[in-house]
Amino acid sequence: MSSPKGRARGGFEKRPQRPATLNAGAVRAALQTLGAPTWHDLAQHLKVRKGAGAHRLRRLLRGLEHSGEVCRGEGSAYSLNADAAVMLDEVVEVDGVLKLRDNGQALPAAAGARAGDRVEVRRGPLGPEVRRIVEPSPAPVVGCLVEGWRGERFVESLDPAVKGHVDVEDDDDTAQNGDIVEIRLLWASERRHGRGAARRRFAGRIVRVLATRNEADRAATAMLTSRGVPVAWPPEVPQAAPPAVTEADAAGRLDLTHLPFVTIDGADARDFDDAVFAAPRPRGGWRLVVAIADVAHYVAPGSALDLEARRRGNSVYLPDRVIPMLPEALSNGICSLRPHERRLALVCDMQVSATGRISGYTFAEAVIQSRARLIYEDVAARLERGAGQRGESAADEAASLAALFDAYQALRSQRAARGALDLDARETVLTLREGRVAAVSPTIRNDAHRLIEEAMIAANVCAARHLERLGAVYRVHEAPAGEKRAQLASALALGGVSLGAAPLSPKSLQAALEAARGRSALPDWLLAALLLRSLPQARYDPRNLGHFGLALPKYVHFTSPIRRYADLMVHRIIKSGVAAPQDWLADAATHISMTERRADDVTRAVADWLKCDFIAHRVGERFAGIVAGVTEFGLFVELDGVGVQGLVHVSRLGADYYQFAPASMSLVGERSGHRYSLGDALIVALEEVSVEARRVGLAVVRRASPRGRA
Repeated sequence: MSSPKGRARGGFEKRPQRPATLNAGAVRAALQTLGAPTWHDLAQHLKVRKGAGAHRLRRLLRGLEHSGEVCRGEGSAYSLNADAAVMLDEVVEVDGVLKLRDNGQALPAAAGARAGDRVEVRRGPLGPEVRRIVEPSPAPVVGCLVEGWRGERFVESLDPAVKGHVDVEDDDDTAQNGDIVEIRLLWASERRHGRGAARRRFAGRIVRVLATRNEADRAATAMLTSRGVPVAWPPEVPQAAPPAVTEADAAGRLDLTHLPFVTIDGADARDFDDAVFAAPRPRGGWRLVVAIADVAHYVAPGSALDLEARRRGNSVYLPDRVIPMLPEALSNGICSLRPHERRLALVCDMQVSATGRISGYTFAEAVIQSRARLIYEDVAARLERGAGQRGESAADEAASLAALFDAYQALRSQRAARGALDLDARETVLTLREGRVAAVSPTIRNDAHRLIEEAMIAANVCAARHLERLGAVYRVHEAPAGEKRAQLASALALGGVSLGAAPLSPKSLQAALEAARGRSALPDWLLAALLLRSLPQARYDPRNLGHFGLALPKYVHFTSPIRRYADLMVHRIIKSGVAAPQDWLADAATHISMTERRADDVTRAVADWLKCDFIAHRVGERFAGIVAGVTEFGLFVELDGVGVQGLVHVSRLGADYYQFAPASMSLVGERSGHRYSLGDALIVALEEVSVEARRVGLAVVRRASPRGRA
């Protein structure tokens, strides 16, 4: 029997409405179709009759008016507000940016949408905003399977777009606690707590367990898969390469095999894409020759190999492997400038003055033959000795090294004169044993590192000059402005230096940094880290916007075509002398900037994962550390000798109530006045380690120095 609400006046039963059809989405679709209908036109279009259906339609319209999605104009005509229209569309990924398929508008990263999601979107004042996920993408999410203490199973997502837990439905008994799995999302819901931000909840079904050999493989597999880094080579990409340079390859090229080129790299390097040579000039200064592997000779534009190299964008370097941009037959074989083997190269032959200025240069396609594969540490030791040649056959090689060092010192002085920033970040190297970290050591830079760096910068500058009229993908680094400049001013203020309101130049910033180093009690590495965080990120752009950090008016990447697609693009333009289409350059610049950020993210995440695994068995132990970050919710402390940061939550600072003082980057006790500040040395207890989430929980035991004050 129908309820009273289902009957019309007089007791006759109403024809049932269609609640599944009459909803906000149907009203929006009708308004898009009709344009600006009256209420009666809208009701007729939706086939709404008098009674409950009419009341429901009025309520829906009032709600849409209240939310700003619908407005009522002259003659009581309803229309969608162009600034707040709601649409249902599919999110796609275009060169690493999430966009709506139909209108191409970019979605904010915080939207929580992934490529392939069907979403309900509101056009807000700042662009499209995701309101809810209607149907999740079929692409699986990568995460770690966790069994709760009550027996429930969920996947802790490692995908940046899906934060938090994914409840497991249709469970797979073959997946075990701690496995790295792929889970397909079945649904996503959203809950709001008061006026706070919406919190999404996901559920899914495990579709695959990712097999791994050890912890390093587990971390790498999880991060590479979750970030969508291409690992497997498509079948159409050739894996073979010529074993040696043929006479046909060398025909018409400049023969420089008589020059004593050497490669200088790290001990574990396998792809050698640059070789160097130098000699004094009769009237002062030096001839500096930088030879770069001619990758463009072997990678034809538009080929399957080229398309895959562009898709990858760059090589990804991890503690236990390299995900190369090019197949190993190229990257470690015919394109690698291995000693005593003829190789094709694109050579930048420079004249460097006694003061470090580049007075001239030429580019040429050449054939070279490296004399030796040298390691940074050995070269630095030889430069310090100033002698100790390894026999008569190495005399010309030793003379070239001596000239390289002299040219480097001149280039370095020129770098200082123009005010390039000198911000050596504190980095670590992981030593693995049986797939786990055995030691964490600081990365030590010596003069050999700096020598190669200055030689490569010089060649990159010449390439940028050479392409000035043709156009290229520039390596740009803009001056900090707006919020970034405010962050920079705050960082320098901690060192007792005022940035002021004058226009910022690299030279003035470097001078401010030197002053802060002299006045601040903060360690040099921490002050440098603060400044690095407040600088914009370098990227690729077809517009020449200069390089602020290097204090250069124009700059490109030319010296690493084996591992960076940007350099391969530059090589092609130099070799052909033909400008690439501007729109193609713009698309490529956006894409390779994304792949570079993706690679950095994976490298950092894998290193943090393995560092957490390194200390996971030491819960309960005490560590010395430095406060490297302060927020309203706690202190980030970098543990000495580990290179990993953990959080001391504000609740672990004692019974006092601590307030955040952003000007001094401190937490100050309300009652006691005790202060924890950036740079404070502490003794902390390791309370908790979540390896896969890369989280470390700490508690303060005591101060390691009397620096804390009331």
